[in-house]
This record gives sequence, C-alpha cells and structure tokens, in this order.
Amino acid sequence: MPVSLDKATDYLCLSEAARELGISRATVTNWHQRHDDFPEVQTLGGMSYLKRGELYAWLDQGDRWETIRKRQALAVHRKPRVRTDVDQIRDLIAKHESALLRLNRELRRALTAE
Repeated sequence: MPVSLDKATDYLCLSEAARELGISRATVTNWHQRHDDFPEVQTLGGMSYLKRGELYAWLDQGDRWETIRKRQALAVHRKPRVRTDVDQIRDLIAKHESALLRLNRELRRALTAE
C-alpha cells in the first residue's frame, strides 16, 4: 500500500531515518532486510518510507538503542575521508604521477580521435 501524502509528516524516508538516528543509510537497509519484525517499508515515487512511530517502537525492543550508541561511538574513531596531511598528499601525487600523466595522454588521444 503506498504512503498517503495526507500524513507525510508521520513518515521518514530511509535516509532521513538514518540521519535522525545518527547512523548510515546502509544500517537501516540492513535492518529492513534482516529483521522480520522491522516496520513495514512502503514505496511512493521510487522512495522507501516507514512510519516514524513504528520505527521508534521497534528500536525500543531489545537492546537496539545500545547497538546504535555503539555504532555512533565507532564512527567517531574512523579516519576522515578527506586527507589533511599535505606531505602525505604530495607523496601520493608523486607515487601516482606517472600513471596520471599516462591517463591524461590517453584521454587527449581519445578526445582527438572523436
């Protein structure tokens, strides 16, 4: 059954649910796929939604909030995706410079061949 737009505020898309809980979108998807008792996910316009109240009721069962806290704590210790060490960046450029130059030459050849 599709989500009714009359009560759209009662629903969260899976990405919004993940953001609200401070976890990854993949975690919410995994819960949906692995737990038979996970709240019903409904689709509207290619987006997947679930009821906020049902999600929170599901999280209240068992030690699910503790699992979320552990995941959030682990996320704090992960390396940042953006490198900030200038020397490390320069080393990576030097290490891969010849491959980058080769790819650039191949790209120019491909563009002139068109």
